[in-house]
Amino acid sequence: MTASAPRPSWVLPTSLLVLCAFAGAAFAQAGGSVEGLVKDPSGASLVGAVVTVWGPVKRTAETKAAGGYRVTGLAPGSYRVVATYPGFLSAEKSVEVTGTSAVEASLTLALAVGEQVVVSATRTEGSLADAPATMSVIDAKTIALTPAANVPDLLRGVPGINVVQSSARDVNLSSRQSSAFLTPSQLTLVDGRPLYFDFFNVVFWDLISVGIPDIDQIEVVRGPAATMWGANAVTGVVNILTKPPRQSPGLQFTLTGGGFSRRGGDGDGGVFGLNVRYAGILSDRVAYRVSAGYSHSDAFERPHGTVPISTSPLDPSVKVGGGSFDAAGYANRGTGQPRADIRVDQQVGETGKLVYSAGLAATSGIIQTPIGPFDIQKSSKLGYGRVAYTDGGFRLSAFANILAGKAPSLVTKDAQGQPIFIDFDNGSYDVDAGYTRLVGGRHLLSAGANFRYDTFGLSIAPDAKNRSQVGVYVHDEIDLGQVRAALGARVDKFQNLANANFSPRVVLSYTPWERHTFRASYNRAFRAPSAIENSLDISVVGGSFPLGLIDPRLGNAQFPIVTRTVGNPDLKAESVDAFELGYSANLGSTRFELNVYQNTTDHVISTTPGATALLSQGIQPFYTSQNPPPGWPLPPQVLDFLAQQGISFPSYVKTLNLGRVRNKGVEVSVQQALGAATTATVSYSYQATPTLPDDASDPLRPPADTISVPPSERFSFMLNRSGERWLASFAVHYASQAFWTQVLSPAYYGFSKDYTLVNASIGRKWADGRFVTSIKGTNLLGDRIRQHVFGDFLNRSIVAEIQAAF
Repeated sequence: MTASAPRPSWVLPTSLLVLCAFAGAAFAQAGGSVEGLVKDPSGASLVGAVVTVWGPVKRTAETKAAGGYRVTGLAPGSYRVVATYPGFLSAEKSVEVTGTSAVEASLTLALAVGEQVVVSATRTEGSLADAPATMSVIDAKTIALTPAANVPDLLRGVPGINVVQSSARDVNLSSRQSSAFLTPSQLTLVDGRPLYFDFFNVVFWDLISVGIPDIDQIEVVRGPAATMWGANAVTGVVNILTKPPRQSPGLQFTLTGGGFSRRGGDGDGGVFGLNVRYAGILSDRVAYRVSAGYSHSDAFERPHGTVPISTSPLDPSVKVGGGSFDAAGYANRGTGQPRADIRVDQQVGETGKLVYSAGLAATSGIIQTPIGPFDIQKSSKLGYGRVAYTDGGFRLSAFANILAGKAPSLVTKDAQGQPIFIDFDNGSYDVDAGYTRLVGGRHLLSAGANFRYDTFGLSIAPDAKNRSQVGVYVHDEIDLGQVRAALGARVDKFQNLANANFSPRVVLSYTPWERHTFRASYNRAFRAPSAIENSLDISVVGGSFPLGLIDPRLGNAQFPIVTRTVGNPDLKAESVDAFELGYSANLGSTRFELNVYQNTTDHVISTTPGATALLSQGIQPFYTSQNPPPGWPLPPQVLDFLAQQGISFPSYVKTLNLGRVRNKGVEVSVQQALGAATTATVSYSYQATPTLPDDASDPLRPPADTISVPPSERFSFMLNRSGERWLASFAVHYASQAFWTQVLSPAYYGFSKDYTLVNASIGRKWADGRFVTSIKGTNLLGDRIRQHVFGDFLNRSIVAEIQAAF
């Protein structure tokens, strides 16, 4: 039985619309106007370019037919008119508004690399080159060319991002640290709506209700971003932006089919995908988009044999490995993922915009956890609704995420010998508001607040019912010419945390020469404990010992040892202090970037804190003669004797806050435009082995055998071409070996080997681009790649794709 809690009614979006109507009236102003055309160097119109008018007030508009725009409601004064468009250098012009007459300001944008319009760094539109954070952008052209099976696949070439796929559906991603099972630190958004679920602090990448063909741009903030986005943006943000309805009107469908190799007698596996989208324009004020799709993959190949015995990179005295994949074997599963989504864009007044969206996505397949694999059932799904209003620098939005699912364990059993079964139900309801205004021509001030309410129904954490959180922030970008600064602060209060959390940002940029920028920054971020980390309460068979070796009367029978594992309602937030130095050069067709960082995580939340930490909190973690396991068949004194021989049986595990873990690294990337149709990108990342700054005598120092170690080196080379007829991409992704922990038991800890992924695609356009046929391949070298020590093999995959637009 799952616990249930009342949810707020759906009156919230209706109330929001009423607020939006008043807000639109309040922000509408009479006054002067600026109008003009935005074109590329050849004179072609750029439809959909963003024009921002800065001055006594801030207004934005998008160019429409013939590249024209018009911004009204401007008070008298001096203004900067800035136009931006993906793949082009921004352009600006200064104008003077004196009365009610229109001022003409047409702009021509030059081709460039790295000048995309981004919103994720400051929650307001701006140039990538001016963003006060380290960011990478995956544009629509790259998304269309890359032979990616899922969204994280698209991010493999981003410096510092560790993408790990461990089953047909299970993918984990993080920035500048290891991507272990259930990675809790990378906030993920779809059009600003979190896809991050507080019941387990986990991202379900397969519950995105839009398909890859519906994505317009993916923005990746590398490093903490809590000042703007609040809790859980600890290692960064991935913001997936979908295509506006007006950008690609008409019907489009994408059909994908193919297969991948498997060894060991299982035969080859198959993959299939379908995505259909229709966008219509009802009037000059209303447009809509409807999309639906389904993707399927057979199960990947499971490993056999034993995990090699090795030692922890943090402590060579700690030996791990030796576990049998066959002993922990289970029937592997593929995945099926249906989805549907609708979006309506409505212009309100001269400058206001309302966006309504709703969707449903479902999934099934393997999810890997520290206590083994679980099988997510087909009934597991996410439904959402969102409404957002913007007008110049003002924004107001609300959303509801409703997640429900079931997942039985495939390996781990409870005290009665039955598989652990997780029912999970998480409803999130959020209202968010913000305002941005240019003050004094130099200060771009932003302020905002949000309120969220979560409900929980969790079979393994029955005491988790609901919680609320509220956050407020203020941010100032200061333009002093060659020097730019960003100062920000945010305060969040969670119901499950005793204290409020403070997240500051300090960024200083210096541009000694045009388009050469040096940047130094400090950011602080935090992660709130999940509902399960607070309230988990399960008893599992934590291990078994062949007692026939001790008492011949039992023969070869095994006696199960039950371990009770509980959460901790008194946990503190896990925090990160991040320092970074960077240099970037944006030279028209070339963008170069170099970053050096140090991230220190404190109050690490650990579900496996180790015996030393538990004993320091007055917790006895092992069975003793005074506390034998239930039904222990031998004299209790045998437990003390075994303990003297170094053999102990775990009785109790509690989630604790531990000490600090420090990560350091270097990232280098070069992006080069080779003409209008071809782009080459090279990136290299070095991540040092994490260190434990606390004294070795500190009982809360994180145990070395609980720390996963990311690949020390990652290299990517990508070449993309999108010509008039032919499309092509080629990519090489290399990652060195990585060390993994928190898998069942230390017998399954160990290294994954280094690997090289070679991916490529080739396609041709037909009928003036209305039809595109492609062949896409991944892991073309045919290596058996395992990205996690307990993960499935990723073998060669070849798929064919047909895309049609009407």
